[in-house]
Amino acid sequence: MRLSPSFWLVCGTLLLWATVSVFSAESVQLIGLESHIQPASQLPAVFGNREERINIEISGVAVKSASLRADLFQIAGALAMPLAKDIHLQEGLTFPNTSPKRLSISVKFPSVKQRAEVLVRLALVQSGPQANPILLESLKFEVFPDSVTKELKNLLQPKPDGSVQVVVFGPGDKFRRFLASLRLPFENAGNGTPDRFDPNRLYFGELATDEQFQQAQDRSAGACLALFWPDESLPVGVYADHSNSRVLVHVTSHVLDNMNNDPRAQLGLIKIIHLLSGQIPPAHRAVNL
Repeated sequence: MRLSPSFWLVCGTLLLWATVSVFSAESVQLIGLESHIQPASQLPAVFGNREERINIEISGVAVKSASLRADLFQIAGALAMPLAKDIHLQEGLTFPNTSPKRLSISVKFPSVKQRAEVLVRLALVQSGPQANPILLESLKFEVFPDSVTKELKNLLQPKPDGSVQVVVFGPGDKFRRFLASLRLPFENAGNGTPDRFDPNRLYFGELATDEQFQQAQDRSAGACLALFWPDESLPVGVYADHSNSRVLVHVTSHVLDNMNNDPRAQLGLIKIIHLLSGQIPPAHRAVNL
């Protein structure tokens, strides 16, 4: 979402009024996204122009009946721009005591042209004209444009002569399912390791044993090869090695687990493809995703 000049006029108010913590017993905690697992150390990542199911827990509230509402803001530093107001999430909620109450809500995030931070400010609106809304803590999300998926698809399309450039092997099926969901053609080389690798194609191995990982390494001369296999001796990440006229990328993270719905996972795969294609200098190093 491009920030227009009016953004800075509208947002002359500091973000304080939009994100101020509520110093009371009422609180809301993000339990997680239903579509994919998020690292606890990062903001939850979602795609723009997409509805996301979110699990939350509300505690410290004791009201007979209330409706859950949300306001959305795009934030930039200490400034905020309103995006949507008074979104009806759930009606007829009851809180007979202050015990935590878990809810699953659906939020439609706005379309964005580049990565943006979006704040979801929650409130409980009680029945009756004299009842004041109960403000809850806000939830913050990192929203990515759907152009991330388009870029990924473009990188994996067949070559100009129509030949398929992607070959998948190994017993795992997560990467195969992801490619099929995007309707991307690929060659399925089966559960075993190919006897030889064509240097003009991109190979992705979703492996199950150390033996198969070693076997793929031994046969990888001249290959452009990504191997998805955890290694307890290495920190979680992506490691690129350029030797023996090959580019071998070892992926120890679980990037394939959330590929359909996690924009960070798709961005990670884009980096891996760039490494295989030589668009990032493939020196022997780790790549942070």
